[in-house]
Amino acid sequence: MKKNNALLAATIFSIIIGLSFMFVKITLTYEGQLLILAQRFTFAFLGVLVFCVIKPVSWRLNPRETALVFLISLFYPLIFFSSQILGLDHSTVTEAGIIQAIAPAITVLLASLFLKEHIQKIQGIGIFLSIAGVIFLQLMSRSGNYEFHLIGNLLIVVSILATAVYQIMSRSVTQKVSPLQVTIYIIFVGFIFFNSIYFIQNGSLNEYAHSMTKLPYLLSILFLGVLSTAGTSLLSIFAVSKLPVIQVSVFNNLATLITILSGIIILNEPFHYYHIIGAIVIILGVLLVNAHNQPRRIYEKKK
Repeated sequence: MKKNNALLAATIFSIIIGLSFMFVKITLTYEGQLLILAQRFTFAFLGVLVFCVIKPVSWRLNPRETALVFLISLFYPLIFFSSQILGLDHSTVTEAGIIQAIAPAITVLLASLFLKEHIQKIQGIGIFLSIAGVIFLQLMSRSGNYEFHLIGNLLIVVSILATAVYQIMSRSVTQKVSPLQVTIYIIFVGFIFFNSIYFIQNGSLNEYAHSMTKLPYLLSILFLGVLSTAGTSLLSIFAVSKLPVIQVSVFNNLATLITILSGIIILNEPFHYYHIIGAIVIILGVLLVNAHNQPRRIYEKKK
């Protein structure tokens, strides 16, 4: 039952993440990056507080647990959300979605380094193909008469790296701290950090409040704050606490599909032939990476 709940959590997490790229892009047409991040985490934190009122949760952590949670917060939400919104401001939802497909390959690579999960030869080939697909997209964009999004796409890669590190660290931290406690603290850190930066950079309360009078922007921020930030933080950390990190990473494929479709169908973004080729190469790589999704630890192999 716990495994089924974890699989369901990973599925819902992927759907929300898939749609979040589109909503970030929508908010960027109304306001600046710092204000969006500040308000996103304000609503996320309010959502967490409402949850804590309904279901009281202990916030108490010992010094070592607190240090671990704050270390996780450096990668997610701080590095992840900063690089994601900057990346989407200089790229398209469609390209970001395709590049997001390399997340499982990156996760497997890092899991082999830090969790000692053995990479089989076929998985190594898959990692190479996934990365090659991203490079192909950039080369085709640059050589053709298409808009070049190198900086934006590199920032999306940084956000993928941050997510992979976060998931790997969460795997061990949630053995000591409950997923709910970790979620509360990382949302709190994001709330304090992004709001502080916004006001330090001469942000005003008037602009803060006035921006939310625009209904499309308000609905997008609510989705990003409550569902995409607070909701996915809890869902993802619950999933990796019950399932192998590599198995959870497979669900990025669903998020990728939803992101690409939302960019093409809803935002009417351009979709060229090289996007199709790049997506096929990346997804083929991902399939190879997950051809053996039951990770074996190196020390177990030696026995």
